[in-house]
Amino acid sequence: MIAIARRLKNVSRLWRMTRPDCVTVIEVRQRLAFVSLAGLLVWLVILPNSLALTGLVLLGSLTLIGFWWARTMAIKVSCQRELCYTAVQVGDELEESITLTNRSGLPVVWAEFVDRSEFPGYSASGVSIVERHEVNQWKTQTICTRRGVFMLGPWEIRMGDPFGLYQVRQIYHQQNEILVHPPLAALPPQVQPHSKKVGDLRPLYQPLSAETISITTTRPYVLGDPLRRVHWRTTARHNDLFVKVFEPEASSSIWLVPDLDAAAHVGEGNASSLETMVVLLASLASQLLNERLSVGLLADVDAAKAILPQYGSAHFWTILRALALLQPSRSHTLVDTLTMARSLISARDSMVVITPSLSPDWPQALKQLMGREHRSGLEVILLDPVSFGGSGDARLFATLLAGQGILSNVVRRSDVQPISGTYGEVRRWEFKTLGTGRVVVSQTPRRAVSPVASR
Repeated sequence: MIAIARRLKNVSRLWRMTRPDCVTVIEVRQRLAFVSLAGLLVWLVILPNSLALTGLVLLGSLTLIGFWWARTMAIKVSCQRELCYTAVQVGDELEESITLTNRSGLPVVWAEFVDRSEFPGYSASGVSIVERHEVNQWKTQTICTRRGVFMLGPWEIRMGDPFGLYQVRQIYHQQNEILVHPPLAALPPQVQPHSKKVGDLRPLYQPLSAETISITTTRPYVLGDPLRRVHWRTTARHNDLFVKVFEPEASSSIWLVPDLDAAAHVGEGNASSLETMVVLLASLASQLLNERLSVGLLADVDAAKAILPQYGSAHFWTILRALALLQPSRSHTLVDTLTMARSLISARDSMVVITPSLSPDWPQALKQLMGREHRSGLEVILLDPVSFGGSGDARLFATLLAGQGILSNVVRRSDVQPISGTYGEVRRWEFKTLGTGRVVVSQTPRRAVSPVASR
């Protein structure tokens, strides 16, 4: 009897089925029932009597009915989880729909959803009941608190027969990638694009008037306008000369250069200088691309992984993904980044450097870059380390930079307020496909999670 019990203890998986979406197994949950069944059989063989026969028939019937019930659930019950949207930003609400379908004539007395996702602070695990030929659907929500790329899944469904003899496990290896973008913020006034010239330097974001492929409007002809710019249709309609007004093009590309040195950053979590730098980078990229400028990003210490300057809203999502994955380095400093920039940034390009570092080393590297080819179109955004819990006088350091001919602005932590569910409406991203096949992104406002709104 003891040998039989030990053998049954090691044998728990009775049945297995593989489907395209999952692997289903039936396991023994109560081994004592099978030990008792074996004991009754031995009793009946050695000492036949009605009690042993009745117990054997009843327990045998329960094990057979329970297995039939479990096998029916294994075949006829399925589960599906679906994300309502897959691109969100910090502060958005992540919503997922889980559907448990029972196509059999037997009820599912209990079903446990076990989630093994790595999404921080999120778990869809729970227990449900499904009647026969019914569908049970529920939704789970959580607020995204960290940027990055996370996986939802794998996961499994556990079910059991009414007698508690068997357990059905449906193991789903499906995984969905969730990209949590950094939030955007209104740019502080001190880092808004310049509208006037500073001395004899070219403004950082000043466009250059030129004959591009885009025509914005027309205007009456002025003496001295070249005849090749005459817009003949408007001229014929007004019976007077009109010329084309071209959309201005950027005089250079704009490179965003973050400080990737982990030792330079202070603070923790979303209140750290690192996260504030990421929010500023995303907000700057958004505004500059909206102004139809070409924007690049040195989001890695490897030059081969830099985001080369491009135009357009589609490029914004490339930059956002790079920022979502941005991690500081413990082996490369801002000096290394500026050294790498020499091979990428040309004399016509502009550059915005964002750093909380007050070290005297990197201004020397920046001066060498300026002295070689980059005499204009440069701005440094200094994140005040004191506002993040660090030490140092950022304004004094900005004065020292000004003495070296480097334009800089000091930004405190309170100057950058992310637009997210914490401060106003929770927003979600949705993708729509037009009839032409073009995919566009739209935002749908959702309820606010807090009555406080500061925009």
